Amino acid sequence: MLERFLKLRIVISEIVIESVVAPNLPSAVEMETLNELTTVLKPFEYVTRESSGQKYVTISKIIPMLNCLTTELNSITPNSAIVKECKDVLLRELKRRYGMIELNDHAAIATILDPRFKNLHFQDPSACGRAIQKLRTMVVGQLSSPSESEDDVSSTAPPEYDFWKHHKELAHGHKKKKKSHQGDEVSLYLSNPVVSLKSNPFAEWDDMKLVFPCLYKYAQQYLIVVATSVPSECLFSKAGATMTQTRNRLSSKYLEQLLFLGNLNAEKFFV
Repeated sequence: MLERFLKLRIVISEIVIESVVAPNLPSAVEMETLNELTTVLKPFEYVTRESSGQKYVTISKIIPMLNCLTTELNSITPNSAIVKECKDVLLRELKRRYGMIELNDHAAIATILDPRFKNLHFQDPSACGRAIQKLRTMVVGQLSSPSESEDDVSSTAPPEYDFWKHHKELAHGHKKKKKSHQGDEVSLYLSNPVVSLKSNPFAEWDDMKLVFPCLYKYAQQYLIVVATSVPSECLFSKAGATMTQTRNRLSSKYLEQLLFLGNLNAEKFFV
């Protein structure tokens, strides 16, 4: 809203000047304060939108986005005392609310299992080491289980022919090793460079599943969790808009179908 107001301030001033009952416009100094405040709040808008997505991985972005958000806020040097105080309050609230996020097992392991981030954004070395050690323990436990051995990924479905299998093994710095060495999947995975931010982590793991079969299984479990409750709240909002007072005779079957159709984009809807 502030950003929109600043963009339209010239047009607004021309309209306001014609009205005797219009409220007073901010002064030039206040406009500059609003401009600085917009600079401080803009990163928060991006993080809010990015963490509320429904069609991409969000849980693994929380720790990296908090690190980037804190770094960007610290780099801003506003001139206004009000904006400085606002910035300090925001930094304190970030620390109070999310200061222990790296100790959250699910967020930490999901971040490590995202090929775009891995352990790059951890600020607490002990929390990072704790998450990596827990992941190693999980891998070792999976390998020691007779029913979930090294071929767990391929046992659920017939293996597809992949001409580039050897290339994928070389690209990820690991030729297939004996079972006794598979417990070190985590170190081999972390030693590889991170992929592009625009990459799809599920697509990346689909390429790496032959090289890191145990980690692939855990990536499928941890990366599917959403970071916020926004997607589920949107679903309930759509349901409330569909099941109105005038449509209260809709059965659960047809309501489910209407919600499904309402979530389709134009391309899939008209297939």
